[in-house]
Amino acid sequence: MSTPNYNYGAYSGGESAPVANEPQRPSAVERGFWLLIASAVASLIGLVLSVATLTSDAGRAELARASGLTGSDVDTAVTIGLVTAVVIGVISLAVNVLFAVFARKGHNWARIVMAVFAGLSLTSLIGVNGSPAGILSLVSILLLIAGVVMLFMGPASAYYNQMKEYRQARKMGYAG
Repeated sequence: MSTPNYNYGAYSGGESAPVANEPQRPSAVERGFWLLIASAVASLIGLVLSVATLTSDAGRAELARASGLTGSDVDTAVTIGLVTAVVIGVISLAVNVLFAVFARKGHNWARIVMAVFAGLSLTSLIGVNGSPAGILSLVSILLLIAGVVMLFMGPASAYYNQMKEYRQARKMGYAG
C-alpha cells in the first residue's frame, strides 16, 4: 500500500512558483461593456426627458386629467413624482455603471447581476409608450440585453474563468 500524496497539485519546482499573466480581455467583453454604458446613457437621457415632460404645463394638465387632482395637489404629485424618478434613476444609473465596470474587469458575479437586471427590465416593457422617453427606455433595455448577451458569449465566458484563476493565483502570490 502506498502513502497518500497530500501535496497533489502543489508546486514543487525548487525555486518559485510560475507567474500567471493577467488574461487578455476579449473584444466581446469590451463591446458588452460599451453597450451597457450606452444603455445607461440612453436611460439618463430618458430620465431627463421624463422630468421635462412631468414638469411641463402639458404634463401637469395630463396628470390632473388622469388622476382627478386639482391645484396644489397636482403640484404635490409632480414634486413626489419628480423626486422619486430622479432618486431611483440616479441610483439605478450608478449601480448599472458600477456593475458594468466590474464585469469589464472580469468579475463573473457582476455579469450575472447584469443578466438579472436585464431580465427584470423586460417587465418594464409593458408600460413603454410612444413618447420620446418611452422610446429611449426601449432602446436602453435593448442595449442592456445586447450588452449582457456579449458578456456571455464563448470568448467572454473563457475570460471570466481565466480571471478567476488569475485572481486566485495572485492571492497566493503566484501572479504579478
